[in-house]
Parts: sequence; structure tokens; C-alpha cells
Amino acid sequence: MGKIKIQGELIEYREKELKVDDLLFWAENPRVYSILRMNTNGEEPTQSEIENIMIQKCPNVKELRSSIKANGGLTHAIFVRNNVVIEGNSRLAAYRLLCRTDKLTWAKIRCNVLPDDVSDDLLFALIGSIHINGVTEWTPFEQAGYFFRHLQKSKKPIEAICKECGLTPAKAKLYVKVYETMIANEDTDQTKWSYYFEMLKNKSIPDKNSNRPELNLIDTLCQKIKDGSIDNASDLRKVAKLAQANSVEANNALSSYLQGDESLDSAVAKVSEEDKKKHALDVTRKFREQLVDKDFILKLMADDDDFKFEMQKIMSRMQKFITVQ
Repeated sequence: MGKIKIQGELIEYREKELKVDDLLFWAENPRVYSILRMNTNGEEPTQSEIENIMIQKCPNVKELRSSIKANGGLTHAIFVRNNVVIEGNSRLAAYRLLCRTDKLTWAKIRCNVLPDDVSDDLLFALIGSIHINGVTEWTPFEQAGYFFRHLQKSKKPIEAICKECGLTPAKAKLYVKVYETMIANEDTDQTKWSYYFEMLKNKSIPDKNSNRPELNLIDTLCQKIKDGSIDNASDLRKVAKLAQANSVEANNALSSYLQGDESLDSAVAKVSEEDKKKHALDVTRKFREQLVDKDFILKLMADDDDFKFEMQKIMSRMQKFITVQ
């Protein structure tokens, strides 16, 4: 018999070995929740579907298989309630892999069996202590999804749930807001988490969205994130800089970027003198590099009237600069 203290309450559990085939994966496991619902069109996944996704999509499962095999078993038992593995689904998947080649050796797995009547709130606190502020943390996307679903299910104030898992209210509210935005945008690809997070963590973008609804700022950015039009999450910081500026020029530049009429770097360059200089230097450097192939440039000027026209305009303006000097 073992004991564990959760939220000040002492819970006793039984330490025993259970048959691997008798245990069930937890369908709400944050590591695969979104992938499973996407592959099953929102339907409750079967145990076989969960196992296959765990093995195919969770790289740590195969690493665990090797570690478990080398150690001759688990170093940390899994937690089970009503035959459902509440904590340790990756380890169960690793055991299932081992069973495929040696059923006899890996037929049973070490478990900490919790009482059937342990509340969902206590389980949330237990899992949160391990995966939200513990030694094996979930990704921010996984944490947000788990927190969001528990918030909906428990109907508790967000501050009360924060005390159960150790998140600060400010962080929890931001996580929920980001996760809700991803769901609303029908984009639960967790590799995109940092994009949505950057978009919403700085107040300048949400504030601009509220103050200038005609820009349709957040909806447009969500679409750009979803379709891959934004190269890096850090680009959202540039958008935040545009949103923070309140000049007519900055608003026009932001609008041009959102409509696809201007690149983000070009739009940002209009906001400050420093950015304007950097943009001018980048463009000039790239243009200089294009002029390295003299024969190619001369051929273009001879064969392409549009190119010839632009080059003549450039040379004319450069001549004026030289004259001024």
C-alpha cells in the first residue's frame, strides 16, 4: 500500500502488477488528444486508434521501449483508476510495443492503483503536479488543452483551478485564450502554438483589433497563420510593433500588409527611422548582390524593356545623389 498527498488530502493506492492487455489508454491524454479528434472527426477514439497514434506520433514511446527493456521494467509505476491509465500512457504504449515481440516477458506492468472513487478534481491536481509544474512537463499546447477541458468540465472559476495545478491566473487565462483561438480557427496543429501565443500575448494586437475592427486584424492573422503565410512566430512581434503605432502611416502600412499589398518588413520599415534604415540597407545589399553578374544584367537591359526602364530610373536617381554630394 502506498500513499500520496493531493491538495492536502492523503490518498492511499495499491501497488500491484496488472496485465497490459487489461489496461485502457486515457482518451483525454493531452499528448494525443487533438490528433485523435482530428483523425476521428471529433468522435471518441477507439483503444486501437489511441495505441496506434501513441506509437506513431509520440517519439518518446520508442525511447521508453528501449529504456524499459534495458532496465528490465519500469523505474516509475503508472497510475491507474478503474483500469484507465491516468498517468503513464506513453509507458503503457511502450509496453504494448514490447509485447509484440515478447508477450510472456512484458505481459504485466507495475501500477499504482488509485481508489475508484478518487474525484476528477484530485486527479487533475495529481496530473498537473507531474506534467504542468513537474519533472515531465507537457508542451504549452498540451497544458493549455488539458486546462481548457478541465475548466469546461468542472465549471469552476479559473482562479480555483489554478490553485489545483500551480499555474498563475494570468498565465492560465492567456493559455485558455490562445487555445480557444486555435479551436475557433480550426487549427489544432500544436506546432503553430507559438504563432498564436505571440499574436495574443502582447496587448497591442488585441487592442488594435478592438479599436480598429475594420482592419479585421486577428481574423486575418489567424488565416495567415493557418495557411502558412507567416514564416516565423517572431514575425508576429513585428505585427505587434505595427499595431502599437497609432500614426496614420502605420495604420495604412498595417492595412496594406493585411491585404497582401505590402510585405511585413516593408510595412514595419515605415514605423520607425531605425526600421526604415534597416529595410533600406537590406534592399540595397540585395540589389548590389544582383548586380554581380554584369553580362546577365546587360542582357536583361537589352532584352527586357521593363527592366531597362527601371535600371535607367535607378541610374538617374543615383546621378542626382552624386551631384548633391
